Amino acid sequence: MAETAVGNLARRLPNFRLGKKKVFLPSHVITFLRRDNQPPNWAHFEVPLTFTKFDLRDYLWNLYGVETTKVRSAVQQHKVERRQGGRGALYRPPPTKYMTAELTRPFVWPEVPADLQPWNKDLWDAREKSGNLASKTQRARHEEGNIGSPSKDPITFDRRELRQRAQKYLNGQLTWETDAKLDEKWRTQGGAEKK
Repeated sequence: MAETAVGNLARRLPNFRLGKKKVFLPSHVITFLRRDNQPPNWAHFEVPLTFTKFDLRDYLWNLYGVETTKVRSAVQQHKVERRQGGRGALYRPPPTKYMTAELTRPFVWPEVPADLQPWNKDLWDAREKSGNLASKTQRARHEEGNIGSPSKDPITFDRRELRQRAQKYLNGQLTWETDAKLDEKWRTQGGAEKK
């Protein structure tokens, strides 16, 4: 009976020495990146600059029970940029650190679903398009001093509908009706309703 308990314990421990660093409220973010051209027994992560290979190995073991045999790390520098939209001083953004871990058991990413409707893909695309347009116009205003006019924007479906409805009100095809009780002084203004 003692042999089976020792055997079970040995199976649950990894084949490396665990670290002693205790992290109770972690403030770091580790991103598991999908790389389709990698073999299934390699996993690629974006980690904080302060992370070490031992930290990633212990992290994967303690949180997910995943055993690793090797961990590789690389720090990618970014290009020199200018502050304040291209007019300020030169600076280099902080680098990004990547780690690749070799897993003992392979991990295969699930297939991307063909129908993305349950995740509101159309709404996401519309928000992306709107955000890209807003950032593009703001960048043009900031960098070139070019203030765009909304009248030169392409006419959207909502604007077209609003214009047609307003034209019907002006032509008298539709009448404005409301259930709100107005004050008497507003009934005589502008020839709306006269006593």
